[in-house]
Amino acid sequence: MEILGLDWIGTRTPRFPETVAFFGRNLGLPIGLERDDFVRFDLPDFSAVEVFGPGDRDHGYFTTGPVVGFLVPDAQGARDELKAAGLELLGPLSGEASGVRWQHFRAPDGYVYEVVQHPRRPGPRGGVGPLGITHIAWFGTRSPQYAAMQAFFGKTLSLRLVEELPGLTEYALPDGSSAEVFRPGSSLDHPHFSTGPAPAFGVTDIEVAMRALEAQGIGLIVSKVRDTGGWAHFRAPDGNVYEVKGPRQGAGAPSA
Repeated sequence: MEILGLDWIGTRTPRFPETVAFFGRNLGLPIGLERDDFVRFDLPDFSAVEVFGPGDRDHGYFTTGPVVGFLVPDAQGARDELKAAGLELLGPLSGEASGVRWQHFRAPDGYVYEVVQHPRRPGPRGGVGPLGITHIAWFGTRSPQYAAMQAFFGKTLSLRLVEELPGLTEYALPDGSSAEVFRPGSSLDHPHFSTGPAPAFGVTDIEVAMRALEAQGIGLIVSKVRDTGGWAHFRAPDGNVYEVKGPRQGAGAPSA
């Protein structure tokens, strides 16, 4: 399967007003579309974050935490490959007049993901909001089905292996983003990844982003800053764990 990058994050939550306010006010993401029990926030690179309220009737299976969308050039072809691999398809192949098409499915870690075909892919622009968010940079999943997830990322999705450590395997996507799978109980385990996949927002400066979160009373679960970048995990009002990821000031372009 040809995966181009990370394109989308979706979350369904009973704390809909609080979650919408968090993404819009605290993170400063601009609203692209809004209707009852649904808000879409647009990121500078045309990826998106969508929040669904309890009245939404089309995403009842969004019960496993944030849903991450893989960008593909052909949603129908990707759907056929997922089906051939024996993965559970959730709902039909859906689409819009704009040319966006998507298919939800369940991966071996038990969580829901998406493949999405998106015809509009302009180049990245400057960061938005107080955190300087630019794109979806990364996601991590923690699963006892560690070997099955390695096979899923490496064989089914054909992602490029970057590093394999005891309990942690990292894969690269063509757009510069990455995915990591963690083995529970290992020395590199992330036990707070108990709410489903943890998506990361790429930021222009990790230290600025961390200060902006803390200034708004958003506590950091764990963080790490290196010479050229870093990351920080935090919990949003939907109860799920997210991350900000990026370079330090003066370190160059945003990292994946």
